[in-house]
Amino acid sequence: MAKQTLNIGSSANDGTGDSLRDGAIKLNSVIDEIYTNLGNDTNLQVNVGTPSTGQILKWNGAQFAEGDFDSFSGNVDVNGHQIISSANGDIVIKPNGTGDIKLWGGNTGSSLTYIDGADGKLKYSNYFPSTGDLPDSSTHQGMFALVSGDNVARVATNSGWKKIIGEDHTLGDLFDVDMTVGGGPAGGQVIKWNSATSKWEPANDDSASGGGGGTTQNLFETVAGDTGTTTASAATDTLNIVGGTNIATAITGDTVTINMTGSLGDANQNAYGVIGSDSGSKTAGSTTATINLIGGTGISTAVSGDNLTITNDSPNVSQETYKTIIGDSGTTTAQLATSTLDIAGGNGITTAASTNTLTVNADLYLSGAATTNDNIIFNGTSWDPTTSPTIGFNFTAPNSSVYRVAGGGVDSSSDNPTIYVYRGFTYRLNNTTGSGHPLALRQTSGGTAVTEGVSGNQEGVQFWTVPMDLSPGTTYVYQCTAHAAMVGNLTVV
Repeated sequence: MAKQTLNIGSSANDGTGDSLRDGAIKLNSVIDEIYTNLGNDTNLQVNVGTPSTGQILKWNGAQFAEGDFDSFSGNVDVNGHQIISSANGDIVIKPNGTGDIKLWGGNTGSSLTYIDGADGKLKYSNYFPSTGDLPDSSTHQGMFALVSGDNVARVATNSGWKKIIGEDHTLGDLFDVDMTVGGGPAGGQVIKWNSATSKWEPANDDSASGGGGGTTQNLFETVAGDTGTTTASAATDTLNIVGGTNIATAITGDTVTINMTGSLGDANQNAYGVIGSDSGSKTAGSTTATINLIGGTGISTAVSGDNLTITNDSPNVSQETYKTIIGDSGTTTAQLATSTLDIAGGNGITTAASTNTLTVNADLYLSGAATTNDNIIFNGTSWDPTTSPTIGFNFTAPNSSVYRVAGGGVDSSSDNPTIYVYRGFTYRLNNTTGSGHPLALRQTSGGTAVTEGVSGNQEGVQFWTVPMDLSPGTTYVYQCTAHAAMVGNLTVV
């Protein structure tokens, strides 16, 4: 209501002021308004108490009382003003627990820049569709950005955006290299500097000049003969090929011809000096001496044309190839020269023989080294050692809305079933859908990934060892990264 003032009259008791009744009515109206606006019509709900500098009145559940401004109950609009610390103090933004510090901008629909509450790391996305979308480089010197159009990272400088060359780039990506000259490099070419274009370009190695290169070069260093050697002393040095006794040389074009100018001499000569044997030897006595090759016991010889044939007339080809074979249990002894030894596989063992190779295969084997107290779980082909009790689940997807889970007592016909897990146990999550429905472990639906104790591939097999410090009742989710509706709970019991 409007303010009401008591009329006290012109002077004391002159009868010109409000009557006692009218004054009491006005006073009661004022008191009612105070108790309505500052209370609950019965009691005042504002208690100033003994406030300190900087405190405000805030609701404590029963009344408004003095207190510190230490929490918001709604969004804060700075209305063009700043948040400034005093006395060089820090401005601290500290979320509770694993909450993120998120910086929003550009009406993107999500926070692309944030400090992850799970690990305290600053994470951001900073890519642009094309170079034309990049901001002014001189204004943003030192800024890193990725252009998704060419998948090349860049850094802003005062002279423009400069490419960051990585291991997946080629020599031609350098500013002063042009690998397009002549249609690109060919086999045997080198990179040469072209002063006309101020570029390194592919070119043949036979046209170089300067720096000691070019086609003029020493073709040899040292040439050795039966007696003596020679060494090139200059780039234009000459190697003379001179014929000796009864030998003449001639060069025509690129061909050196060596001719014998004398006679061959006596064509008949001793074809051997001395022939030795296990007992005795034979020395050629003349150029027509004959060596007789005579077979011994069980051996015969024959000469036909240029061929000498030596035959074992009484070969001892039949023999026992082994005597006794001893196994972990039992033994066997060859009974005949033609006895056969069968090598048969036992439990989980198969054998195969090909040519001279015997292969022994363990059909069921450990995929890696096991240590004391390890457990093993079958992966379909071999046994994987694990450091804790391990339970396996197979994930399938009849459509893009649900996962079906089999194993560990879970009903395989249920859609997105809840999986109850134990602290300290390891769970093998086999995503049989592959790349169609990548399987992610998250703290909440669409939320931060679970990383502690997690290894493997979202499109194949993942292992999750449940941390011992998780409280019973903690609930995470498994969720398809491509279809958000495919989500189920992982509850710690």
